[in-house]
Amino acid sequence: MSSKTLAELLWVEKYRPKSLSEMVNQEDVVKRLQQFIKERNMPHLLFAGPPGTGKTTAAHALAHDFYGPDYRMYMLELNASVSPNTPILVRIYDDIRLLTFADLDRIYFSEGRNVVTVGGSEYVIPQDLNTLSVGTDGRVRWARVSYLVRHRTTHILKVLIQDGSVIELTGNHSIITLDDSGFLKEKKASSLKPGDYLISIKPEVWSTYVALDRRYRDHLNLIHDDDLIPTNNNTTIPLRPIVNLLKPIERSIKVDWESLIRSDFEGYVGRDVILELIDSIDVKGIEGSKKLFYNQLRWLASPDLQVLRVEGVEVLSNECYVYDVSIPGHEMFFAGITPILLHNSDERGIDVIRGKVKEFSRSKLPANIPFKIVLLDEADNMTADAQQALRRLMEMYVEVTRFILIANYPSKIIEPIQSRCAVFRFVPIKKEDVVSRLRWICGNEGVKCDVEALEVIYDISEGDMRKAINILQASASLGEVTVSNVYKVVGLAHPREVREMIQLALDGKFLEARDKLRDLMITYGLSGVDILRQMHREIFSSELKIPEALRVEIADYLGEIQFRLVEGADEEIQLSTLLAKLVLLGKAAKAVKPSK
Repeated sequence: MSSKTLAELLWVEKYRPKSLSEMVNQEDVVKRLQQFIKERNMPHLLFAGPPGTGKTTAAHALAHDFYGPDYRMYMLELNASVSPNTPILVRIYDDIRLLTFADLDRIYFSEGRNVVTVGGSEYVIPQDLNTLSVGTDGRVRWARVSYLVRHRTTHILKVLIQDGSVIELTGNHSIITLDDSGFLKEKKASSLKPGDYLISIKPEVWSTYVALDRRYRDHLNLIHDDDLIPTNNNTTIPLRPIVNLLKPIERSIKVDWESLIRSDFEGYVGRDVILELIDSIDVKGIEGSKKLFYNQLRWLASPDLQVLRVEGVEVLSNECYVYDVSIPGHEMFFAGITPILLHNSDERGIDVIRGKVKEFSRSKLPANIPFKIVLLDEADNMTADAQQALRRLMEMYVEVTRFILIANYPSKIIEPIQSRCAVFRFVPIKKEDVVSRLRWICGNEGVKCDVEALEVIYDISEGDMRKAINILQASASLGEVTVSNVYKVVGLAHPREVREMIQLALDGKFLEARDKLRDLMITYGLSGVDILRQMHREIFSSELKIPEALRVEIADYLGEIQFRLVEGADEEIQLSTLLAKLVLLGKAAKAVKPSK
């Protein structure tokens, strides 16, 4: 299993410019930002432009050039989530159910509910929604959820766990781990490595909770599967953390604890042994900071909890929403097929605007720079009320904090905020710059690439460098970056084949065109809407030699078919109707076969 971090696994992170001087294109923007570095000061900033043009990269590079390699200490970035198919046990009123976050989406983000948008995230306040957390005594208990949040991201991590289960979440989501000292520690998912230990609920405790949901009794078969969750409760805690907890209080232990541990399982300590040690401790002799070690030892011996090892981490592409919950007071919750203890992940919303941003703004300043930076992505999705709250914070903490707002549509940012910001407009990256960068990455990775394939990647990405690099990496995974491999990984048909289908229909060869359509849908796995998009592009391609009047008629009918598909009509019937229409149109206009 790979132990590499997210930055090493993803080329888009591995080759993300660290400094402004390394950025591709956007020369005017870079020059203006570099002037701020020289002056050691800057106003609030608003970065506007299409996706993948370097807005977030510029913000991080600017912070790096201000503060150095440890710039994240002085920069607050708001984002963390789990995937929609992640299971979570919830109690809605008195109804206990094992659901996924996608299920919660259907329940709480349904039409008519009061959904608030802040910084690219959508928030709802659930009605009496509870989920499982853990108390200071190590016992599992219900905790109230104050907010359910969703937003979009392009990649998530799959954390592979000792028992064969997984948990999927964004790279900057915090997981509660057990460190070698024996204490709990928050750790970003992107920095997890094989051998790290996670906190989970024991199978018999978990199955008791799940059994309360009668509609999900089938899930109990999964819970009790010995191949999935080990039921040997005698090997739940690794040895080293226990030893490091016992050493500071060993004078108060009335038995030979080292011999007792050596006689136990290699590398692990059974809960019965830990309980025997706890019973032999003279509590009266434990004072001051030593109580922390004793209390943590008791916490780990909880009958509700077990410790599971991380086996590896994988990176996955993501096109769906990802989700957070906010649990005030507890700050921890269990989620996953095998429940894993996650840190409360509400980092992007109303509570942040009123709480974390204030706390961050009041904290200690860096030595040489008179301010810190708050980065708020997708600020154009904030409601007017949330923007007004943000405007007030920008006024209050202007002396010690600078805000960088990132937006695709700056017109959605209220005027009072725009007037307080220096606006930087990012444009789609030029073709020669994208192709040059992709060729450079291929050289560094030792990957063979065709220049034509790199140009195809640019055409598909439309100036989005992030998308272009992701396509490049996916294509390279097939061995070589070729035109056919590029179209294969992006799930698109080769334009030539789409043109052939259109030409067959215009030539009156309906059955041949229909067979070609089926080949495209089966071979490339395309949906009806995907095929319509490619047909729309090819209709206006110079490679298709047809009269302009015919292009207009086809474009008009493509729009009608697209509307029908969006409304739920059958794909095959509608696309066959489209081809039949092309046959009729072809009789009224002379079409010439496209050059190949």
